[in-house]
Amino acid sequence: MKKRADIDKFVDDYRGGKLSRRQFNQGLASVGLMSVMMPIMPRLANAASDDHPTLYTWGGYEVPEMHGEYIEKYGASPNMSLWGDEEEAEAKMRAGFHPDVSMPCSYKVKKWTDLKFIKPVDTDRLSHWNDVIPVLKTVPDTFIGDDRMMVTAWWGLTSVTFRTDLAPEYIPEDKHTWGILWDPKYKGRLSMIDSLIDGVMVAAIYSGAKDPFNMTPDEVENVRQLMREQRPLLRYYTNDVTSWEQALASGEVIAAASWNDTATRLSKDGLPVMFMNPKEGPMTWTCGLVLNSWIKPEMEDRAYDLMNAFLSPSTGE
Repeated sequence: MKKRADIDKFVDDYRGGKLSRRQFNQGLASVGLMSVMMPIMPRLANAASDDHPTLYTWGGYEVPEMHGEYIEKYGASPNMSLWGDEEEAEAKMRAGFHPDVSMPCSYKVKKWTDLKFIKPVDTDRLSHWNDVIPVLKTVPDTFIGDDRMMVTAWWGLTSVTFRTDLAPEYIPEDKHTWGILWDPKYKGRLSMIDSLIDGVMVAAIYSGAKDPFNMTPDEVENVRQLMREQRPLLRYYTNDVTSWEQALASGEVIAAASWNDTATRLSKDGLPVMFMNPKEGPMTWTCGLVLNSWIKPEMEDRAYDLMNAFLSPSTGE
């Protein structure tokens, strides 16, 4: 973990006034949360081929079932490179890694546009565009002016999945709270997502900040203190879905910050889990596909075919 001084610096750097959403996201990097037990490094998911575009994405989205139409057309999967979180992806692209298609969440669109990582998407080249849920076509953060910079393909919630047999006092809905992740009773059996947006912002929501993306200096100070208090209670930070799901399944972890599909999968396996609706509010997210600005013209057709495959109704079955 980073030293206490790193969190102090995060606060002190912005202590002079309120934080805009963009400034907050940029400033989060100074906190530098990293995995305690299992650091995630950039990694290739398959052997690279010059015949196919490279997709840069979260672990779990590289599976063939997510791009079946691409495989049907070209006989193989695209090149895949996986990130732990978007901050890792950003650092790698700054350093010269050039994928063709990436899969960030909407809050990154403005910054990645400013960094010239991405360029507008031409939806006329997507045959499944009309299959996209209408509300996902109008997510504000996916536009820069009149240019559509991201095609939204996924949405969901970040909250807490917990074992109801091991923490039964949290079953009643009026007891649902992010505070379970600060409960000293479960020291060493709690997990947080190793992502700046899903980590620090959870503390901001739990703290009661009026606008977590535009906090006063006092509110940021409260968040810093909460993060200090939480660190000794955690089993680990991880951004690996399989890791936190296996830990919940085994009982190694009683409660974990997670995405909504975690509870769905574990429940289908017969495990006694519940996905909280915290009284402080869950985090909502929208993520999708972007076209990287350095893509070679001769690769664009396949890149659009790849994006189209992810939008196919069959992918969501």
